[in-house]
Amino acid sequence: MKLRTTHNSIRIRIRKSELTQLQEKQWVEESIQFPNGVLFTFALKIQEIKSLVDADLVDNQLVLSISKKEATNWINSNQVGIETKIDLPNNEQLHLLIEKDFPCLDRPNEDKSDTFWELANDNPETC
Repeated sequence: MKLRTTHNSIRIRIRKSELTQLQEKQWVEESIQFPNGVLFTFALKIQEIKSLVDADLVDNQLVLSISKKEATNWINSNQVGIETKIDLPNNEQLHLLIEKDFPCLDRPNEDKSDTFWELANDNPETC
């Protein structure tokens, strides 16, 4: 999984094998080890929730949850992503985007074997 963040925006890109794991186990996770011993994990989870997508951050773990119905539709279709915005208490919004990972043609040394070539544009410019 790839994680990208900007101000109040979280984007996760998931590879084919991870999508298979998500479908089978209802959970996929990645971690980052820091020099001070802290382990940060981020995960994508399928569960019974009322919203389309939800996000939670507890004890160095970011979890994005997808509703079971939405996840099933997304996994079994050519739908590229799931996107939503959640209202925040300060009159701002948290933007959540979960996408199937496309090959990055502008990165020749990157392993592209586990990406969704079939959903990518014929000539994607950059990732």
